[in-house]
Amino acid sequence: MTSIDCDIAILGSGFGGTLLAIIARRLGYSVALLERGVHPRFAIGESSTPLADFKLAAIADRFGLDWLKPFSKYGTWKATYPHLRCGLKRGFSFFRHEAGKPFTPHETNANALLVAASPDDARSDTHWFRADFDANLVERAIAAGAVYVDQLHVHTLLHENAWHLRGSRPDADIEIRAGFLVDATGDAQMLGQTLKLEPVAPANLRARSRALYSHFTGVARWHDVLQETHGPSATAAHTFPCDAAAQHQIIDGGWMWVLRFDHGVTSAGFSLDPERHPIRDGEAPEAEWQRLLNAYPSLARQFRDACAVRPFVRTGRLQRRLTQAAGPDWALLPHAAGFLDAWLSPGIAQTLCAVERLGRIMAEDWRTPRRTLRLAEYGQSVLNELEWVDEITGTCFACFDRFEVMTPVSMLYFVAAHYCEERERAGRAPPDAAFLLADDATYRQNAAELCRQALTVAANDAASFADQVRQALMPYNLCCLCDPAKQNLYPFTGTR
Repeated sequence: MTSIDCDIAILGSGFGGTLLAIIARRLGYSVALLERGVHPRFAIGESSTPLADFKLAAIADRFGLDWLKPFSKYGTWKATYPHLRCGLKRGFSFFRHEAGKPFTPHETNANALLVAASPDDARSDTHWFRADFDANLVERAIAAGAVYVDQLHVHTLLHENAWHLRGSRPDADIEIRAGFLVDATGDAQMLGQTLKLEPVAPANLRARSRALYSHFTGVARWHDVLQETHGPSATAAHTFPCDAAAQHQIIDGGWMWVLRFDHGVTSAGFSLDPERHPIRDGEAPEAEWQRLLNAYPSLARQFRDACAVRPFVRTGRLQRRLTQAAGPDWALLPHAAGFLDAWLSPGIAQTLCAVERLGRIMAEDWRTPRRTLRLAEYGQSVLNELEWVDEITGTCFACFDRFEVMTPVSMLYFVAAHYCEERERAGRAPPDAAFLLADDATYRQNAAELCRQALTVAANDAASFADQVRQALMPYNLCCLCDPAKQNLYPFTGTR
């Protein structure tokens, strides 16, 4: 039996849990980082955003992690860590497909949307090839003095005066005693059972989706598909390369993400309404994937020469959320507290916001009476942010059949993201500012009303609704979004 005593035990060695372990070691705490698998390992959740990059740089500055800061921009990542694979992300692109018909660009871009997030490649965001990025962080956590235990099956978790974990790995039984426990796993199942944490009823979650995904080689660039079928004019007005993006290919009752890495691998998957796209008895994931592609000719063309380089993953409904995310001696990272969907890439930024908050609590109030209050505030912030992302995501999903309505609804996300980014850069953000203005009562109230209206807006009333969104968001709209003259093609207008 191997025994480990530590100040903080962290379940899960994805980038969030591992970065928190590095911060804790930097602050002088003893840390056990516990992992049931091994690195390098496959993971999705690969698309960074400007807010995520800003938080990554802020964490590097605050905690003296100079090696971390180059990961906050594509140019410095490639120059500093060329061996760690990533992809170029200049913004977000959206294309609405019709079943049985090739995609045909509309002259006013009524079936497309491009939102730039950076002025050039050097200052752009990245798609993180998580196998490389997460493994590199684990190596740095070990070098910082964290005790790392992988291939660990935790079979007992007790919460008494402290935390007691018992488990086994191939070469030994393990016992860990810790004063504080962080759950950075995918579902907080063991901690949730130990503490009897109540989940939110599935009916009370707005987003509804299941996933089917893998990594591929040979995926054609959407830019090339458009030019092949419609000529150079199909992409001439694009404000950035539409494949250097978190690409959203929207279908009936769902959407496909397409994220390209520089070494020829593409992360792609369908997010599907489980009622409109139920899993068919006896249909293998590979067969379902091909059936979905065949229903949309232009997607079939984009993936004509694609080859999956790892087994497909098919899930049940993705959405979940707990009703508590922290206590006096424990905390959940956002992905453990809940999950909604990959739509609009909120995951990395939300996780980094939470890591920074917990790091500041460790630095400022870990051994003071204020710790309990600050952890309670942290937990409530995580839940509020998940609820807010669910509101945006669920409303967008409900508007997939009305792209003209979905586009202004998506601006609730983009305006909030741009506002938070610019506020952070100007040094005007409160210390505990919530992700995507989740704590701004005025913004949330306006958004709630717009989301309610969006559910019943007809396509022929979309222009009027879009104008209403523009007026409501005007006090926060710092980057010239919601402009009908742009015809859904937005260049970068920020200060990055």
